[in-house]
Amino acid sequence: MQIQKSRPARTAYDNARPHDTPIDRVLHRLDRVKRTAPDKWIARCPAHDDKRPSLSIREAEDHKVLLKCWAGCGAFEIVAALGLNLGDLFPGDCRSLHQHGTGPMRRPFDYRDALQGIAHETLVARLIIETVNSGQEMDVESLDRLALAEQRISDALQAAGGVQ
Repeated sequence: MQIQKSRPARTAYDNARPHDTPIDRVLHRLDRVKRTAPDKWIARCPAHDDKRPSLSIREAEDHKVLLKCWAGCGAFEIVAALGLNLGDLFPGDCRSLHQHGTGPMRRPFDYRDALQGIAHETLVARLIIETVNSGQEMDVESLDRLALAEQRISDALQAAGGVQ
């Protein structure tokens, strides 16, 4: 096994091409990169003022890049400091987390949002029903709004993992 010596900062940054592998995209942007084993490296973490290499880099069998900063920096902070995004850690032309088994990225679901939406749409439906019960005819606008309320309640229930 040949140990790769450290290299100066950003020597290949401008030479990185879109068809480079994910590991190339990462390693070319790091300072004091040193190979520690096949498919494993250490380097200075770009997300904090690193005096000694604290970032472990590994290329997995499926060619995705795994990052671990022993000082506590997260992968998002590390790739952002490199001018990359999380998708750049994965191989392929369509680098999305969905293709790597984690599902589509979205903000965490807050059940309170769904419950507030359901409560609001229920109130809308109740007001329309009260109007009809008082003897007034339902106009097209109210009928359309009632259908929208039903759809929004159904969407909220589905988003919360409830009835479909």
